[in-house]
Amino acid sequence: MDKQLVKISKLLSFILRHHPERLGLKLDAYGRVDLNTLIQRFNTHYQMHLDRQVLAAMMRQSDKRRFALEGNKIRAVYGHSVPVLPLMPASKPPTWLYHGTSHQAAIMIESEGLRPMNRDFVHLSSDLDMAKQVGSRHDAHPVIFRIDALAAFTAGALFYPTGSRVWLTGKILRKFLTRMPTSG
Repeated sequence: MDKQLVKISKLLSFILRHHPERLGLKLDAYGRVDLNTLIQRFNTHYQMHLDRQVLAAMMRQSDKRRFALEGNKIRAVYGHSVPVLPLMPASKPPTWLYHGTSHQAAIMIESEGLRPMNRDFVHLSSDLDMAKQVGSRHDAHPVIFRIDALAAFTAGALFYPTGSRVWLTGKILRKFLTRMPTSG
């Protein structure tokens, strides 16, 4: 994705996940907002050019699937720090999911399990490479946890697919976590 589209994607993520009030927006219960209102206020506030074509190009070029369009509404699919309901109903997860994190956070995770912290959900990756990529945002040599998602689901944990390689859930107990050996 070119630099301008990356910048727009990051700004949209910031607004739709964390601070809709910065543009005078109010999200509905699922985190959706009117697309035309968002575009108008985004362009005015950031002095940038966002329209449906730019948005479509950004979404097409990104493999992260951060946004969902529903008619004339848009929402961030995951990553909210403001309360929103999941876009998809809870469903049976794959057997294994992964979580990449820093060494410092890993100490707390090994003691307390995975918790949403300042977000509504814990974010899990469906593949190891994505977990490494996410973890590398927090640590040059991230710690990867393998989650026995199917066992956690059987024990009552709810898992929400996002339509991409990210799954959302609440707290995951330590007994469902395995710290994976580091490579190299």
